[in-house]
Amino acid sequence: MLLILIKYIALHAVHVLRTVMLAQTRTPLCRSWAGSPQGPRILLLVNARTDGKTVVSVEVALERAGGQVRRVMERFEAEQLMRRWDPEVFVLLGWSATTGDWLQSLQFVPHQDALPFLVVGNGAEEDHQEPTAVAALEVGAQAYIPASLGLEILTAQVRGLLKKLRAHASAQVGEEENLCIDLVSLRVWILGQEIHLPRRLFYLLHYFAAHPDEVVSNDQIADILWGGKGTYFAPNTLAVKIYRLRKILESAGAKGWLETVRSFGYRFSPPSNT
Repeated sequence: MLLILIKYIALHAVHVLRTVMLAQTRTPLCRSWAGSPQGPRILLLVNARTDGKTVVSVEVALERAGGQVRRVMERFEAEQLMRRWDPEVFVLLGWSATTGDWLQSLQFVPHQDALPFLVVGNGAEEDHQEPTAVAALEVGAQAYIPASLGLEILTAQVRGLLKKLRAHASAQVGEEENLCIDLVSLRVWILGQEIHLPRRLFYLLHYFAAHPDEVVSNDQIADILWGGKGTYFAPNTLAVKIYRLRKILESAGAKGWLETVRSFGYRFSPPSNT
């Protein structure tokens, strides 16, 4: 049975390359794949039948792979985080009869068409492990990892996926690019000119650039700047951050790229590359 699983994993390894190619073309920013200062953002969706010990063990394995993990129990919570937190890897702990249909419906959610994901068995599926693995791989999973194989395999799979994404992501700065953000060297170029940003403004600009022409709310911006930890900040602090970012953009010739949408938030609309 293990050989059958390995065969299916090999057949679907091409999804990794397809994921990277889609990720590079969905926004006009040039960037190297790296993630936040705490490591790549990994969203963990846990099936309700999974026991607490397994959940903790999987979460620890993902963190050991270098990830910044957020765990949710409901699909609607996962969808919200996909929009607001912009995870770089998605891990499903457990599988159900409706999981495949739900994952396919996510193809129509903006910016999630190229989100790589792994599936981990939760132990309760062992009697139907092979059909579950096939179902997961057929909807695009990079791997299905049975719980019986151990969490070291999960850690290795996640590390391997991150390595492939990092190796294939573009790190080149083209003169024709209006905006280029390199997440490995933490450098930004606008209209061919390098600009320097404080850490929080760097990741705020990256979020804006990854979601062009979308309205980003004040709550979303607060989550990006302060990690969604409920940190207290003065009422005008957020406005000051936006003001500083806008002035830096304007000084580089990007006046008008960051718009205020009254009563809603802000919209980042750089011109398309020609």
